Amino acid sequence: MSGTAGAVTVDCPSDIAIECFKVPGYRYVSYDNSGDTPCGVSQINGTAAGICAQPNVRVTSWLINGRNVLPEPTVDGWDACAIPFLDDFATTLNTWDPFAGNWRVAQSETCAYHVRSRALPPTGTQYGRLTATNVDTGDTLTFDPTTVTVPDQYYRRIVEVQCDGSVGERWTDASGAVVPAPPMDQLVTCTADIVPGAQRVPTERLRPRIKRYTGAVSSPDFDELFNVQTVTLRVITGPVRVRAAGLNPTPTGWEDDTNVPTGTVLTWGVANDSHAQLDGSLLFTGAAAGSDFIVNWTETLHTDGD
Repeated sequence: MSGTAGAVTVDCPSDIAIECFKVPGYRYVSYDNSGDTPCGVSQINGTAAGICAQPNVRVTSWLINGRNVLPEPTVDGWDACAIPFLDDFATTLNTWDPFAGNWRVAQSETCAYHVRSRALPPTGTQYGRLTATNVDTGDTLTFDPTTVTVPDQYYRRIVEVQCDGSVGERWTDASGAVVPAPPMDQLVTCTADIVPGAQRVPTERLRPRIKRYTGAVSSPDFDELFNVQTVTLRVITGPVRVRAAGLNPTPTGWEDDTNVPTGTVLTWGVANDSHAQLDGSLLFTGAAAGSDFIVNWTETLHTDGD
């Protein structure tokens, strides 16, 4: 401000308004099963290593924001190598992720196939180590993620009055340097909380399951409460008693009851593109102390809380 002989003038040019805008950034989180790659680190007993078929695992923890999100250890299975393995692994992540990372198999030139999240805000949910045990060998399996982040880009629009009374504007970046006006269709206000590329969380998924039984023990009763679409029995050492019934069986109402020998593989299922589920009940029991068998199945998840 300056004044002479009662006249008042305003220093010019003068800033009269400052607005903050940003181009929202994003972040991808990825897991890999190929040892130490740019997309994640997989380890067996603490040593970086590629991890393939793990048909019988016990997932003990998955750290998100520093806390284990598993309510209790869960039996699971990951098939073969490459895409089949990663498909199963992505299903595990989608089953237990409370923040809907929408995990899926992706491909890149630097680390081939891997599992990647949807585009996440540049800050927020922190995904960490997943730990599992190979039930058959006792090996400890760990998967550590890699994160690629593109931060928010901040700009300020400064409205100013020129000395001739005209109004103009200039743009600055986060450092205060004057820059050309950024594309307006990419800008949001600095206070806006944007989740880029968010996708609708699926409300119905298929979860693969697998478990091994030894001795004179029984599997769960695969009845209508299980929402099962396929069940496969593999008899390593027989005999194994197989009992099946229609809807609402009673303890004495099994319609089919037979022992099957070593080497038998039996599968029950519905059509691949069908949303139907197996009806009735199905129960497997080791018929001798030396019986040894594996059961794997797929079950429908209707909500993220299943």
